[in-house]
Amino acid sequence: MAGPGPPAVDNFRPGARDGADFLAMTPELETPVRSDADLLAVWQRLMGPGGFGRRSIWFVFLDEDDRLQRVIMPIDDVPEEPDPQVIRNLATIFTELHDDGQFASTAMLLSRPGPGQMTGADRRWARALRAGLGRVSPWPVHLATTDEVRVFAPDDLIAA
Repeated sequence: MAGPGPPAVDNFRPGARDGADFLAMTPELETPVRSDADLLAVWQRLMGPGGFGRRSIWFVFLDEDDRLQRVIMPIDDVPEEPDPQVIRNLATIFTELHDDGQFASTAMLLSRPGPGQMTGADRRWARALRAGLGRVSPWPVHLATTDEVRVFAPDDLIAA
């Protein structure tokens, strides 16, 4: 995943990182995130090319000026199906941090190994994340796979 600019965030190698990663800010990552297209570009830049060896949820945090804070928080090895307790815990923690002024909003991305076609489990995770963390995240949830980074459109979030 080497190339010009900061290294892309990657969880392809098990155990390659522990805890939050700090972003190497570059001009394109310092640009305010004010639209869904801006956020998609951020995720594409951060995830980079390549693949993922495990299922993770990634969080970035934005300040009151819509700028990325320097930390990206992954939660690795999440189960294939959403875990309601994990969602409740995240909602509690992030709501407290948000209410204490630690960030203005958060954005979420689900990554997993395999091709880009959305699965039912992907959609269930996106619905659970939106339902549980919608108060602190006005942003659409994204999906990163070996093939691409894409947004979960509103139609993707309709339960079948």
